[in-house]
Amino acid sequence: MNRLVFYGDDLVRVELPDRTRVISAPPPLEPLADYPGSVRSALRDPLGSPPLGELVGPGSRVTIAFDDPCLPLPPPWRDPRGLAVEAVLEELFSLGVRREDVELVCAVGLHRKWTERELRQALGKRVWAVMGPARIRNHDAEDPAGNVHLGNTPEGYPVEVDRCLPESDLTIYVNLNWTSMNGGWKSYLVGLGTYRSIRAHHNAATLVEGGTVMDPGSRFHDILRAQGRHLAQEVKMMSVETVLNNRVWPGPLSRYLSLERKRVPLPFRVSLYAPQALKSVVSSALRSAYAPIAVNAGHPEAVHRRTLEALYLQQNKLVEGHSDALFLALPNICPYAAFSRMNPLLAANSALGYVFNMHLGGPVVRKGGVLVLMQPFLPGFHRRHHLPYVEFYEKVLAETRDPREMEIRFEESFADRREYIEAYRHGYSYHGVHPFYVWYWCGPALQHLERVIVVGARKREVVERLGFEHAASLEEAWRMAADILGEGYSITHLSVPPIFATEIRPHPRAAAESA
Repeated sequence: MNRLVFYGDDLVRVELPDRTRVISAPPPLEPLADYPGSVRSALRDPLGSPPLGELVGPGSRVTIAFDDPCLPLPPPWRDPRGLAVEAVLEELFSLGVRREDVELVCAVGLHRKWTERELRQALGKRVWAVMGPARIRNHDAEDPAGNVHLGNTPEGYPVEVDRCLPESDLTIYVNLNWTSMNGGWKSYLVGLGTYRSIRAHHNAATLVEGGTVMDPGSRFHDILRAQGRHLAQEVKMMSVETVLNNRVWPGPLSRYLSLERKRVPLPFRVSLYAPQALKSVVSSALRSAYAPIAVNAGHPEAVHRRTLEALYLQQNKLVEGHSDALFLALPNICPYAAFSRMNPLLAANSALGYVFNMHLGGPVVRKGGVLVLMQPFLPGFHRRHHLPYVEFYEKVLAETRDPREMEIRFEESFADRREYIEAYRHGYSYHGVHPFYVWYWCGPALQHLERVIVVGARKREVVERLGFEHAASLEEAWRMAADILGEGYSITHLSVPPIFATEIRPHPRAAAESA
């Protein structure tokens, strides 16, 4: 069968075996008719919390924290973050809160800080005109004076967060929810946390052995809940969480870039021969049409339950049984490459961290199965934004690919390195430990799969450094998979974007046999 797939910055046609099961995302749900009005209504009638008007008034000191621009991808034409923050500000000002008593904090966690231009794009002109730049800042996880230790949970997990949380009369967190991994307590404990606090759940044991982070019942979220409930004893918080639909492309582009087309559009046939630098510039200019389908405000746990309900309606796709092999073809899109560029570690993370882990009840490929991945794995790294990635790729992966071993041998030296701390604080670089977390998150897939076969990599040595196998063509990849799985193996192709989550139900024959 013929299918259109994204391959890096290209849209190409591939030939898949006729027995391939193709799974596509559910259709986009209709957006809210009046999103800013819905935000204001949610603040006045919150879940599990008094209304905003009973929490703040004249003289109140308020922090508005908001998700950094890593998600959603591609970036939206008009970012709902800015619309939500604008609605929150209007409510605060109507209640007598002074502008001078409000601070906006971009919750970057251990991501890179964002430039004024990037923050202005996320927040919009009106918010920036009222608040920026003096009252808008990035969280700094390495600022000794800017963070505070609030003790440990009963289980012993440290809670160390931005000082704005305990020093504000109220912290309002504005979240855009694009995956079930985000939102809830993660917003506060990761977005406004420090390495000491974040490593409680961002570690090899939790990320590799604790179940997919997309599952709210995983070990990852259990630890966050423990930290969040401890934090709630010390801090007054209100969450505003927005769920987005999956309408990736705006207007005419939606049909033009649809993977259900029969033919590759002419510009993409021509652009196959264009320089990579030019294609990267064009791709980085693309904007999405994601729109809010639900918004709730109130206590973080009560709000996040509603968020997950709406997200599941939009994203979950029920599928029958597992297959022997999984085929993915992915664009050059990754949250950690937003307003930057892809690199080999991010290409691996997009497939093995994000897409592979978007499931309930297990991945669509069986234990011991094979992943055939079509992605260019562009060599090289952005030397400013991804500074620690270079050493991780060149030195750490040269010695070990085992998350537990690299955590013991290398992680703290990257975390404590003065060069990386300075680059994170003042040079718009990801934190020194970030490449470790990107790799740890690939761990469940690497444990589950017998083999990862990469098609279309620009350089064979890049995928071999990551421990994957190189295939010169899809035909060769199918033969390599047959050597492992036997002839006639079953194949599932997840057609992305948009992203979605699969939910496995047993194949009727398997269910009958077990009964």
